[in-house]
Amino acid sequence: MVSRARRWAAFALLGIPGVGIALLDAVTRHEQIVAWPRAATLAYAGTLVLGGVMWAALILAAAARRAWPARVLLVTAASLAVGAQLYFFGRYHAFLNPRAVLVGTSMLPSVGQQLWGDRAGFLRALLPPIAAAVLLPFARRRLMPVSARAGRMALDVALAAILGTAFLVDVPGGGEQAASPDVLYLASMGSLALARWRHDGQVARAHPGPRTPRPVPPIAAGATRRSLLFIVTESVRATEACSVPSPDCATTPYTNALLPDRFGFSQMRALDSTTAVSLAVLWSGLPPTDSRESLHSAPLLWEYAHAAGFDTAYWTSQNMFFANSGTWLEGLPLTRWVSATDLDPDPTYEVGADDGALVDVVLRDLPAMKRPFAGVVHLSNTHFPYVIDEGDAPFQPQSQAFGAGDAAKVRNRYADAIRRQDAIVARLIRGLRAAPGGDEVVVAFVSDHGEQIRERGAIGHTWGVYDEEVRVPFWIDAPAGALDGDAQAKLRSLQDVPLSQLDVLPTLLDLMGLWDAPEVATHRGAMGGESLLRGGSAGRAFVLTNCSPIWACAFKNWGAMQGTRKLVGTQNDTAWHCFDVDRDPHEEVDLGAKGCGELRGLAEAEGRGKPF
Repeated sequence: MVSRARRWAAFALLGIPGVGIALLDAVTRHEQIVAWPRAATLAYAGTLVLGGVMWAALILAAAARRAWPARVLLVTAASLAVGAQLYFFGRYHAFLNPRAVLVGTSMLPSVGQQLWGDRAGFLRALLPPIAAAVLLPFARRRLMPVSARAGRMALDVALAAILGTAFLVDVPGGGEQAASPDVLYLASMGSLALARWRHDGQVARAHPGPRTPRPVPPIAAGATRRSLLFIVTESVRATEACSVPSPDCATTPYTNALLPDRFGFSQMRALDSTTAVSLAVLWSGLPPTDSRESLHSAPLLWEYAHAAGFDTAYWTSQNMFFANSGTWLEGLPLTRWVSATDLDPDPTYEVGADDGALVDVVLRDLPAMKRPFAGVVHLSNTHFPYVIDEGDAPFQPQSQAFGAGDAAKVRNRYADAIRRQDAIVARLIRGLRAAPGGDEVVVAFVSDHGEQIRERGAIGHTWGVYDEEVRVPFWIDAPAGALDGDAQAKLRSLQDVPLSQLDVLPTLLDLMGLWDAPEVATHRGAMGGESLLRGGSAGRAFVLTNCSPIWACAFKNWGAMQGTRKLVGTQNDTAWHCFDVDRDPHEEVDLGAKGCGELRGLAEAEGRGKPF
């Protein structure tokens, strides 16, 4: 006969997973949880109870004799709904939720490559819950045997809880995070399954999709037509690169020495930290808050150039299969198009093909380009996990790990990746300038967005619109005599003025001599910026967001900016945060929403509301 103590211990053991998850979550997200409104808190408490019942039933089912299906189910659920969630939180400072998993469908190969690259860290996150899933049923069976009939009944309860969690649980509050991590995972899988079953378009909205551009009428030849080479890089933040010439520039020393007279802009900001959204802004000049229809129908840089008789090219080391991004550029009028898969039969989704190999192709193609031309060189190797030159890597020690304690080592590798790419960019510019007519080409350089390295708890980008992820390098190198004195003075005056990437396309078109063309005028009104040669749009308010109609965001985060005042919020926050980036460049002193005046109304307009 089982003693009373053993019986109580056997029942108490069933509650260990639920209580453990609740305690772990309370430690991990205490500030968020206590700030949720009452309805979200009650819903969250309900998910803790539901999860506790599910784990207790699974353990009881797995403790029965020969209950191998239940044991496999328990181990699988523990490894994914707990272990994978903890790993995900360690990387992104948020748990996987329905929104994130829908976006993830567009980059499954990338997810696989990331997990393989950090397989040791991923395994460390999985082992504790797997061990618990193996040991707890064994301990339960030793304390008090479980009959086959009781095991089957427990399995029925567990399956009902899993299916109910997957298909009935909604997470409306708390920035779509108001549920226990295990329930969030199961609800995410259920949301994905329903989206695919219903064909409701949620999965499709996670992809940029094909364009149907409005035609640009032929642009009559003007007195001034300048060739342009536009270099776009990946994930480089302004603090790790010298836009403005500097006597000491450790991460970008090669272009710094090569281009001492370039026009540099220290306060350029992307409007987001997602490559697809940034590129839509850079290519079209439209804000990311425009409708999906507008973003798909707006002419892009190459289409304006082609209408004016420019030769056009797009050379990129990016893997255009990532998130199916290549479909968005199909049909462009390009003389030359080279992407990662043309350079490497098996490029990774994160860093693409080798930037150096891409520049070799560009330098081979440039002499054959007709003048004037508009060419874009799109680099990729500064994306995590960052490609470095082992022979030129002064920032040590380094690591590619995702762990919270590895930030300093990861940042060193990031700095060396930027240094390697800077050497490649300098080689490209030297080759351009040495070629016939190369000294007449205007060169511009920008990053699509920045990179966070644990400053806000995560590694990478798309998590938020704090300056680590949106303040980017931008500079222009114009040949002697290309710009008049007034344009040069305007550019110099904007060196330290807050700007946005809405000004980039207008500036490029102006540098090419097309901004005043009547055929362009019909499209200028939709653009949110102004040419920097004419003062730019400094002082205008604009929305910052990773949640664009052209790209569904994995994490809700947005805000607004005007001058040096910046309003930001993420799904992990409990209120809007306001910063003066001039006095507080690290965004540490929160002025409160009132400190940003009308920016809150702009951030919440058009149905966006709050991300938290």
